[in-house]
Amino acid sequence: MPVQQTQCGISPPLADIVGYLEGLRGRADLGVLADLLEELDITRHDIAPACVFGARGYRRNTIARGEWFELLALCWRSGDCTPIHDHEGSSCAFKVIEGQGTEIRYERTASGLVCPIGRAMLDEGTVCAAEDNDIHQVANMQAKETDLITLHIYSPPIKQMGTYDFAKGERADVVS
Repeated sequence: MPVQQTQCGISPPLADIVGYLEGLRGRADLGVLADLLEELDITRHDIAPACVFGARGYRRNTIARGEWFELLALCWRSGDCTPIHDHEGSSCAFKVIEGQGTEIRYERTASGLVCPIGRAMLDEGTVCAAEDNDIHQVANMQAKETDLITLHIYSPPIKQMGTYDFAKGERADVVS
């Protein structure tokens, strides 16, 4: 599968990461993805063509995509959040480019419900990584009219993820 890119191409700060991702022949190691993002010096300006916000809810904007990866800019308005979800079958690492995100981690209890076990404030430059049975929720809980922009790598691209309802024990599959 050829790599698909946004109409404006890849900005120079992303060239090395995209080069690595294009060379993948299988699922990327989560630690490697996190390290690549830790070393990345990037701003909103560098990914400006992909900084498009949705009218309702956060928006996923594709920067580049191949058979074994997807590179996205996610744009969040204040109050936007993901469902509680896992990353079964995919490695996911993301970096906060602008603003402050909040990650809430969950675990399954003996009863089958999901229970929050921790919260992390994700300042600009922070990298977060999750895979398979890691269950979390990411949100922009900043003041009104304060945006959040995150840069995500999924390997392989997420085609389906499990979502969870805090009050129920069932896992639902959502196609992305």
